[in-house]
Amino acid sequence: MSASRAKKVKMATKSCPECDLQVPVACKSCPCGYIFINRKLLKVKQSDKSSPFTEVSNAMSLKDLRILFLYEFKLGHSAATASRNIASVFGEGSVNERTIRWWFEKFRSGDLSLKNEPRGRPRSVLNEDELRAMVEANPKSAVRGLAADLGVSATTISRHLAAMGKVKRLDRWVTAADG
Repeated sequence: MSASRAKKVKMATKSCPECDLQVPVACKSCPCGYIFINRKLLKVKQSDKSSPFTEVSNAMSLKDLRILFLYEFKLGHSAATASRNIASVFGEGSVNERTIRWWFEKFRSGDLSLKNEPRGRPRSVLNEDELRAMVEANPKSAVRGLAADLGVSATTISRHLAAMGKVKRLDRWVTAADG
């Protein structure tokens, strides 16, 4: 098959409402910083508004609940007992027993802090500056070759190139805006 007859693969994209950049549909955010919100997730959050927990959270902050967890822990109650005690006062569904168990484990380890440490994705092992330099040095490089050189998966390379706004046109990596 000749290069002119090569099968074109179109990528589904969406337009960023802030910068009008075409971003792959699978991306959760745009390079400009705009975050796309999942409609399904939004519906779930809206349906949570009627739960008993939101009534409690309107009256009490999460820190207030954590103070109750610490109080129950200091009394020597089990997580199940603490869950029942809090639910009897604030209503069923106001707290989750598993959450109380997590906090009790934290207290048992000696950490009585009521701060919730941030969790999330681990930092990327890919150096984006190195990837950008490699693509600019050789715009015809293949994703698999880049992945082998950098020691990561081809999916990781593809995801980072898309986040940088790079697309493959006529067998060369170019910025999507260069069209």
